[in-house]
Amino acid sequence: MRMFPEASELPTLPAAATANLPMAVPRSLTPDTQELNATQERIITARFQLLQMIENRAADKTVMQAARDIIDAIDNGADERLVSIAATANDRQGKERGLSLPTLMRWWTIYQKTDKKQNSLAPVKGDRVPRRVLVAWLRDYVPGSAGHAVLPACIPAWAPYFLDEYRRPQKPSLQQSLIRISRDMPADIERPSYDQVRRVMKKVPEIYREKGRRTGAEYKSLLGYMERDASMFAPMSICQIDGHSFKAYVAHPVTGAHFHPEVCAVICLTTKLLAGWSAGIAESHQTVGDAYRHACTVNSKKLWGGVPSILEADRGAGNMARVNTDEYIGLFARIGTTFIPPERGGNPQSHGAIERSNQSIWIRAAKNLLTYTGKDMDRGARRQVYDRLERDLKAVQKAEKLGVVAKTSELLMSWAEFLAFLEQTALEYNNSPHKSLPKIVVPPPHAPEGRATRRHMTPFECWADYVSRGFEPVHPDDALLTKLFAPHVPVTVRREKFTLNGNTYHSLDLAEYHNQQVVVAYDIHTPDTVSVFDHDENFICEAKWQGNRVHARPVSSVERAQLQRHDRRLKNKAKQIDLINAETDRKNVEIKALHKEIDQETADYEVQEERKRQYMLATPKYFEDEHEVYDTLYHSYKHNERLVPE
Repeated sequence: MRMFPEASELPTLPAAATANLPMAVPRSLTPDTQELNATQERIITARFQLLQMIENRAADKTVMQAARDIIDAIDNGADERLVSIAATANDRQGKERGLSLPTLMRWWTIYQKTDKKQNSLAPVKGDRVPRRVLVAWLRDYVPGSAGHAVLPACIPAWAPYFLDEYRRPQKPSLQQSLIRISRDMPADIERPSYDQVRRVMKKVPEIYREKGRRTGAEYKSLLGYMERDASMFAPMSICQIDGHSFKAYVAHPVTGAHFHPEVCAVICLTTKLLAGWSAGIAESHQTVGDAYRHACTVNSKKLWGGVPSILEADRGAGNMARVNTDEYIGLFARIGTTFIPPERGGNPQSHGAIERSNQSIWIRAAKNLLTYTGKDMDRGARRQVYDRLERDLKAVQKAEKLGVVAKTSELLMSWAEFLAFLEQTALEYNNSPHKSLPKIVVPPPHAPEGRATRRHMTPFECWADYVSRGFEPVHPDDALLTKLFAPHVPVTVRREKFTLNGNTYHSLDLAEYHNQQVVVAYDIHTPDTVSVFDHDENFICEAKWQGNRVHARPVSSVERAQLQRHDRRLKNKAKQIDLINAETDRKNVEIKALHKEIDQETADYEVQEERKRQYMLATPKYFEDEHEVYDTLYHSYKHNERLVPE
């Protein structure tokens, strides 16, 4: 008879669920040399010297006897050098805490167990999570894999869960993340305190701490980058173009009201020269094209510039417009410039030179104006300026002079004054030393007669240096300038006519091109006549405006863009008005009466209470004094009540 079942018959326990628990890697007894700091290295050297004394003991002495002799010599204090070595090796604060025999023997045991490796004598750091180990683990950790992460023994199990919660675009605080992981983390993991989390996160480098909290260009601003050197190229070989919303209010060219204009600039990477610029009401292909035209223009009044070989830009609407970037009829292709946009948007570091120049040129210039609205402007002063502009605008509207005056407030620059201001700003920038250019020993640019000093070259000086060495910019002739920079658009001819920008054009020479596509070149300011070419750019004819069913006169591209902008703004305002009206439209609010079912007992009770109230009202009332009589009569007279029932 068996009193106990066999082992094969015993019920088996289910395996522990470890899918959500990080795996720990045991910590090595011998730390890497790169993980040691200077203090640890001094302590290792001191402990190694004491153990060497034990190894060099006399042949008739044991390890314990040699260690006891060393402790006695230290306690005696006769050998000052030995006392100093022992104090360094012990690494204890206070003079009373001397080296003990068990401590020395413990070092000897560790030293022998690790095959006499000196690094095994390193003291344990005050921090339980070494920074170097933490960084090495963070470098390979995949976000979202907290349940399967492999952790070194020194890293707490809650660390991956906390990082996954903390490194989110919503940027939660340490306290918020700690509360969330305390609820969601597996129960087998010990919950950390706020101070524990703070100490560990303090050791995490910013590039790992902010990964996930920042994305795209914002995160890349923390990373290293490669500096592009264009000094080996000729001027205008590589240029960058970018638009910038001017950070100050100026007068609108049409209405005179305050608004933020769009400024577009072209920078030469070799000489850092501001080769061309333009300004417009908003970002558009016309502003970009005009800035490019200004950069290509070289004449007696503008001695710098030329056609860029390569033009880099972001993927903005104005830069990527087909009228500029088309490989056959686009503006850049016709002039001979290779346009290279970035492969994806949201990467301003790919054209950092022009992005940085926005701060050096336009933001610095805007700070000279009272109407500056940058993020570093004082909020109170900015609000006062805005209120003043609004009051002046209302006064002009009340006087019915909106669109008649050049500017609605004395704080504003008129459009003509603003363009002159930009011209002066561009000249000042091109005549200021640039730290990316070589150094020379000459007087300051603002004081040519002053003492010569060693400083960086200005863009104008760098450009002049290249010209003196034989450089000649490539630029179109003035006679071809207008034709080359006229926008080219493909259209289909039908019965000797075609439609462009809402205008109808006609020419007898187009009879042979019925139902065929041709290319039309037009001036955005003078729409009366356009030039027509075939796809081989052979001139066909000059087509004239014949008539338009929409407008009684030809509408230029500028006016058409203004009308489209006006329609878009009206639609946006109409949507806002509809939303405001929807909030107060009672027709959309369905009001339902609230019915509550009650039991019979409650209904009987309410009937009984109502009968009591009616009886009390019908009962004659007796008063204690004349004041109560007067108050009761006044109350009944005011509310038309009877004191005594009929």
